[in-house]
Amino acid sequence: MRIVTPKELSSYKVLPFDLYTENKGKILEAGEVLTPGKLIMLKNYIKIYTEDFNSEDTEQKDNKHNSSDEKIPSQVMNFSYEGLDPADFETVINKDAYVKMEIQVKIKYFYKLILDLLIQGYYEEGLLKLNSLVGILKTEVYKQVHKSSKGSRIRFLGEYELCHPLNVAVISGLIAQKLEFSTMAIDHVILAGLLHDIGKLKIELSDSQALLTMNEDEVKQHTIIGYKMIKEEFELPEEIAKVALEHHENNDGSGYPQGLSSDYISEFSQIINVANYYDNLAFNRTHTLIMNNKEALRTMLEVGTKRFSAKMLYTFIHMFNYDDSKDFNDMVV
Repeated sequence: MRIVTPKELSSYKVLPFDLYTENKGKILEAGEVLTPGKLIMLKNYIKIYTEDFNSEDTEQKDNKHNSSDEKIPSQVMNFSYEGLDPADFETVINKDAYVKMEIQVKIKYFYKLILDLLIQGYYEEGLLKLNSLVGILKTEVYKQVHKSSKGSRIRFLGEYELCHPLNVAVISGLIAQKLEFSTMAIDHVILAGLLHDIGKLKIELSDSQALLTMNEDEVKQHTIIGYKMIKEEFELPEEIAKVALEHHENNDGSGYPQGLSSDYISEFSQIINVANYYDNLAFNRTHTLIMNNKEALRTMLEVGTKRFSAKMLYTFIHMFNYDDSKDFNDMVV
């Protein structure tokens, strides 16, 4: 038996050997297609083993596959978080954030490049980098968050299409952490936050004016579109796909697209619902105008359990300092 690294596995399209846990429990069998979802799942194992095999034969098979006419442009693929230069990306930042300005820029830049990969249809590469972003958020953002945190100082500010998914991912992961979810579950919650509105990307691609011209019922289709993308095209787990489908479902059954209520809404979706509504409030993307984090928390409490799971709502509320009254507009630079 020998240890197989995630980097080695990501070089294969079809698995050339069986994979085992350290206790010799089989994880995957030779011949299985290594979809992005499976590669992400494999990264959650501390160690992965395989029996010895003829590496030369495997390399020849892999080279044969890679000789296909379908090649990915190097300029699309060759970027990493570590190699990004913040000076290359002009963006708005939160000057009062716990996270350093340079890190804010790099995270937003990295996420933008990942979205570009997904837009161009490079799902495997985009999702592998998205999985890296989950780890980056846990390392670069979570370590800076203090007890009785100020919600205003956790948020990314600026471009909604970049900042909103990042904010939802960070806040949702903090809620899951507070609820003592497993490490794998926290990672999945963060990933679900990053992808919860991915269906809107499909709408925008089909019609650049779509979100401006479509009526409310048509816009609501982004939940169904997102679910199908994550489940069928990205081939990620159902619990992640469900978040795209259910993040507008309300605790009292008044949400969409299925009118689910209470425990019929998945736990991950209940978490994302809270984080999504909060960040939309802070971006003034709702009918309620608010100026600071204190007003946002008050509005969340007023909406209450009609919309949110009590468990998720009060876990979220208790995470933040209620006296956080710094105007969001004063934090932008």
